[in-house]
Amino acid sequence: MWSDRQRAELDQWSRTHPQAGMRLKALAIRAVGLGYSRQQVGMILHVSPYTVGQWCRTYQQGGWAALQIHPGRGRRSRINAREVEQYVRQSPRNFGVGRTRWTLELLAQIVPCLAGLHPSAVWHVLRRTGISYKRAEPWLHSPDPDYVKKKSTSKRSWRKHGKTRKN
Repeated sequence: MWSDRQRAELDQWSRTHPQAGMRLKALAIRAVGLGYSRQQVGMILHVSPYTVGQWCRTYQQGGWAALQIHPGRGRRSRINAREVEQYVRQSPRNFGVGRTRWTLELLAQIVPCLAGLHPSAVWHVLRRTGISYKRAEPWLHSPDPDYVKKKSTSKRSWRKHGKTRKN
């Protein structure tokens, strides 16, 4: 069904294309070219046979360029990256919260465009906007130069008295 050049192109794109959706399309079109039915390909790749047929027709009419996923398709995000950044760059205390650091849960409560999101979704939003989230340690370190030495001796004294850190 496909020429040698087209088969080579589909084989290459099915293994190397940076977008997973495009690799899937190349696999489906290649399989149909090898003689598998649209139903078989759809069942193996978990897409409808109709979709496999559409991909094959599009590739036949316009080549690989016609299959490309164009930017701007789909639903617009309700997340405003600038708004998130404006909130994150300020202290939570500016918004009436008695904390010095943001948590993912707190961002979901305070930032209007993040309202109702799960903390893991907030983390993904921060990652997409280029903001690095690092969980803060629950204690502060002393500026005392002998702090580490004092801290290590105090832990040993707990063990001598039979106490554990969890007690």
